[in-house]
Amino acid sequence: MGYFDDCRPDQRFTTRSWRSIYKQNGSLWVVSDWDQRRVISVGTEWYEEDEDFVLEALAEHIDEIPPEAILIEVGRDSELVSWTSDNDEDTTLLPFYPSTAEFAADVPRIHRSDLIELERMGVQVDLVTRRSLQPGDRQRLAFKYYTNRPNVGVGWHELNCIMHLPKHPNIVPFHSLVIDTVDGNDKVVGFTTRFIPGDTILDNVARVFKLKYLQQLTEALDFLNLELGIVHGDIVTYNLLIDAETDNIQIFDFNMASKLGWEGDTENGGAFVYEADRNDVKWTIFTLYEIITRDMHFREENYPHELDASMVSDMDTWEKHPDVRLDAEVAEYRRVLSDWVEVRKKRDEEVTHWTQAPRYLDWPPMPEFPEVHWVGNLVRQSWQMRQDLVRRGASFLRWQRPPSCRLPLPQGQLLLATGQIVDDSVP
Repeated sequence: MGYFDDCRPDQRFTTRSWRSIYKQNGSLWVVSDWDQRRVISVGTEWYEEDEDFVLEALAEHIDEIPPEAILIEVGRDSELVSWTSDNDEDTTLLPFYPSTAEFAADVPRIHRSDLIELERMGVQVDLVTRRSLQPGDRQRLAFKYYTNRPNVGVGWHELNCIMHLPKHPNIVPFHSLVIDTVDGNDKVVGFTTRFIPGDTILDNVARVFKLKYLQQLTEALDFLNLELGIVHGDIVTYNLLIDAETDNIQIFDFNMASKLGWEGDTENGGAFVYEADRNDVKWTIFTLYEIITRDMHFREENYPHELDASMVSDMDTWEKHPDVRLDAEVAEYRRVLSDWVEVRKKRDEEVTHWTQAPRYLDWPPMPEFPEVHWVGNLVRQSWQMRQDLVRRGASFLRWQRPPSCRLPLPQGQLLLATGQIVDDSVP
């Protein structure tokens, strides 16, 4: 139901690592499946370097092998040779989640088991609603979370950024922390925001892109960049919504955001580092060009550091795609954009660092990681090996869920955000 229904293998899977250790001369690839939220290893008896082969072979079998499978071996024709659930073969890394004690007591919170999955909207983001409410009162929410170690730092900073943002008519607002309990300790495993119906600008191409949407976008970015010292860093059509109720543009998804001019959280993978090549002014220029022309090749074929706004801003003509609907002439959109860019050139010289913004946002650093077992010692790190926790009989958060091809569930069953399937009649 959703994003994973017809996606490519490289959209559903991410390879974490590969190394030639399987059966002496073979290869072992460690793969994250974002649909089922599981990690599985793929082995070959020969030295296989082709990632596409591995992912396509896994795609053939992932929805048919048992949920407890940890490693599969495939043959040269992608056939399934064997699978195992041997705990010693488990390469799953379980990430750190902060305690609820790190957040103010008045911040709203929802338990993960109270969330019903309605749709898988993307990697580690789902459409959900609350089970504890009556069906007629169930508000739809976007639930964002992480199940992998590299997102520990990003998760902390994105959550705090969104949670501290002042309310703004053109920014999707924070809703609640999502918590779960391990050994009696409440952990923050993600957060929810209000779900905005109406689809993104990328998805709803038949809608008129009004001039006022551009004006709202530039005003919202001035607010973020110059008032708060926050750079969104990923202004693209799939991160912009139109609220059907208010007819306002909405910015969402701050996982690429940063504090203006900040070197990032250097102790946690450089999370929230400012990248000048992803500045919001340049990104907005390319986004408007893509909306009007539907020519995506500049950002599809170039890395951010290779892009210069002059590639499109210096064009004499932006040829409007015949299917694009506007409520003003292309020249007027370009005039509004150009005027804004000129004003920003001056203002960006005045605010070059997030601490210079009059209402700059700040929040606590990442909490200290707990001591965990690692190779016979106790060390502080942001992850634990699941096989070690299983071996010691310790508790841990579980995320695995049925594949999208098994959805929707039979009538009377619900899929919770925990991955559990429950009877709809049981509260």
